[in-house]
Amino acid sequence: MVTFAQSLTSIVADAKRKEGDRKRQAEKWLSHESKLLDCAVEAFKRRCMRAAEEERCEAAVSFEVLTRDIEGFPTRVVTDSTHLVDSWGDGAAAWWYYAHRGTTQAWAAGTPVMFAELLESMMPKFLEKVNELGFQKCQRLAGTWKVVASWQPPNGSDAQPTKKARLDN
Repeated sequence: MVTFAQSLTSIVADAKRKEGDRKRQAEKWLSHESKLLDCAVEAFKRRCMRAAEEERCEAAVSFEVLTRDIEGFPTRVVTDSTHLVDSWGDGAAAWWYYAHRGTTQAWAAGTPVMFAELLESMMPKFLEKVNELGFQKCQRLAGTWKVVASWQPPNGSDAQPTKKARLDN
């Protein structure tokens, strides 16, 4: 016969096992997210290359716009004027939830996630990766998904440092 104390021990063991499973799911998201961010950085670099080819020394690129072309990136849908994650691509909602909201509470399948919350959770890591590229200046425009990066004009060249990045993408 199982005593009350033994049943409590069993409950604790079960809760620890579940939280361990959640931590493994969070790690899956972090790995997946890193791959998505690497793709976003490559897309950002292409946009900066295009700006340099246009003789500009600055580029303003929307992180949200970049994500639209990344294979496997979560997609959005507009529901009642709210942008929600529609498909998690190659990831899972639970993975993201546990990675960004913690593993103590269980993910309730079907719970909507705002697309802006997903992007916002990734933006600091994106900025960190982009800042490693050696730009003279690189920062997020407040209140937007845009990241503005600038680099030195060539010395003694005809490049016009006064040409500014278009802020309309």
